[in-house]
Amino acid sequence: MINMDITLANSAKVEIDKLLKESNYEYIRIITRCVTMHDDAKVDLIIDDIKEDDKLFEIDGYKIIINSIFAAQIASLVISYGGLMSRDQFSVYADFEY
Repeated sequence: MINMDITLANSAKVEIDKLLKESNYEYIRIITRCVTMHDDAKVDLIIDDIKEDDKLFEIDGYKIIINSIFAAQIASLVISYGGLMSRDQFSVYADFEY
């Protein structure tokens, strides 16, 4: 059983609602993404379909999916939108268990 504390900021909910309305998907996938080969990977989100090896978390009516192996490494997530350091984009902060 994977226990994870997930916080979804109201600013993120507004923007996720827009994305879900404009797509045929109903799940929010947490992924790692490398912006360039010189940058460290960052945790991000996309709208996607659920896959067999995903773990599903339901938070405030939102369906968040994470690959089971990746999810087992995360203690908590905070998903927000906007702010000084990430104007007009999502920020996903992950606390990893080691």
